[in-house]
Amino acid sequence: MKIEDGSMDINIEIKESKIIISWADVKADYYKIFFKKEDIFYEAARVYDNTSVRFSLVSYGENECFVQAVRDGQVIDESSKRQFKFDTIDVQYRFEDDKNIKLFYSKYEGADGYRLYRNEDEIGFNGFKNSDTEYITTELRAETEFKVKPFKKDDDCGRKFLASSFVVKTNENRFESVSIYKSYNYNNFLSWCFTGDADGFLVYTQNLDKPIFETTDKLQHFLPLYDYKGTSKFIVKAFVNTPDGRLIIAESGKISLSIRKYKKPVVSLIIPAYNAQDYIVRSIDCALASDFDNLEIIIVNDGSTDDTQKIIDWYDKNYPNVISIVKNNGGVADARNKGIEAANGEYIAFMDNDDLIRPDMIRKLYDAIMKNNCDVAIAPLYRIIDNGYTIHCNLPFMEDIPLDIDKYLDIMYTPGYYNCAIWNKLYRASMVKAHPLGLLKYEDVSWTPCILSYAEKFCFLKTPFYEWDRKTRPQTFGDVLAKMPEEELFENRKQAMLFFLKNGNPQKIDYLKTIAIRRLMRYSKNSSNPAYQDLIKKIETGKF
Repeated sequence: MKIEDGSMDINIEIKESKIIISWADVKADYYKIFFKKEDIFYEAARVYDNTSVRFSLVSYGENECFVQAVRDGQVIDESSKRQFKFDTIDVQYRFEDDKNIKLFYSKYEGADGYRLYRNEDEIGFNGFKNSDTEYITTELRAETEFKVKPFKKDDDCGRKFLASSFVVKTNENRFESVSIYKSYNYNNFLSWCFTGDADGFLVYTQNLDKPIFETTDKLQHFLPLYDYKGTSKFIVKAFVNTPDGRLIIAESGKISLSIRKYKKPVVSLIIPAYNAQDYIVRSIDCALASDFDNLEIIIVNDGSTDDTQKIIDWYDKNYPNVISIVKNNGGVADARNKGIEAANGEYIAFMDNDDLIRPDMIRKLYDAIMKNNCDVAIAPLYRIIDNGYTIHCNLPFMEDIPLDIDKYLDIMYTPGYYNCAIWNKLYRASMVKAHPLGLLKYEDVSWTPCILSYAEKFCFLKTPFYEWDRKTRPQTFGDVLAKMPEEELFENRKQAMLFFLKNGNPQKIDYLKTIAIRRLMRYSKNSSNPAYQDLIKKIETGKF
């Protein structure tokens, strides 16, 4: 087919030292992005599951690019060729070994060389090394801040500097952990924890030069492995996109099947399960991949009628830290309470059977509780939908310090902080065992204010660790509740409010009344039912 030049929309955004190119979705199999170099356009990247891509190390000065859409091997659409000017120096880095670091930076056409500066505290940034290529390797020292400046040689003053990069802190771009565990049905599960700002990941087997898997999902942290022997070894690499192709910024060591270290239950992770045979394997695998060794995983089968228990039994048999509980169907709150009763850990966390946790979630929350001597540690969470990740529960608190619980109760259910998730927290077990969930429809709305009212101190981390997956199973029980008849819906919401008003900490009743009123006001905005206002008045007067 004939392609009309410029028929696709394309947008270029300069964000600090990066370029983000986005385009209209024309339902292609993938998109090819081209950059111009020395009057020739070269393919710089292919994007399969998105309509935007970020580039690092774009050349200083005038640039030109365009995008092609490909379907069934044929170019079906093409953007116009866009010119743009880039006026900063970007820097990327990679740890070569324990002693050396390699820094890469944007090309400055016409520069005679590039000078590397290091922050040396007392004297500030000090230039100490030159290069005539687009990279410099230097010895690692305690200082982690660098700048790069391209220069022209000058007979009068030695060097004339042409530009400067931002300050670069070289304290990331590492794999904190990589593991492989046995998964259900003779498969394996590869998981990694990466710190840094990658554009994607590549997975290799030990003896192959080409990756067996690649993703441009920068938040990806796992890969199910099918049909590989237990002796196989794998390598994970993190990359960023550049006009010259992918640049590897970190590489894991060779990793093979791991043996789960487990001595005693310090943290209990409770997973209620109901007819979850299609997705629970992934959730259990993510829990097992946690880099917190003393994690007890309690899976409560709430009367499933499919093969959920068969899957749970396999994990119970193969992993000493997995505990299986079977009960008659009674709802998610009842299942969680059975898990709470059985929990042996000093702290308790919750996870749903179709969600994910990142490998460092339990460790980071536990370390924060230990450091700050708190009853609860809290972090934001990711919500996963078709168009990607959004962050929820991002609270306006200083990070990793002990805070009075009143500060949390003071903003709970205010605009922007409605979310009442129970999964993005780690709780002191004694507190949870003393105040289990109510057997209600809105079990999270009712229990979260209740349990937090009994905490004295909490701490907050700004990194999302929990992944609330609305893509795998889009309809939740909350969606079912929202379709109830108006009177039944009100009654369920009323019981949720009354639960934490009557079962919460009496010393926090004024906070709890305010929280209930806020929530009811929000419900009433979308309802003509006068019962909401009647209940609000009763709560205000204490006659509930």
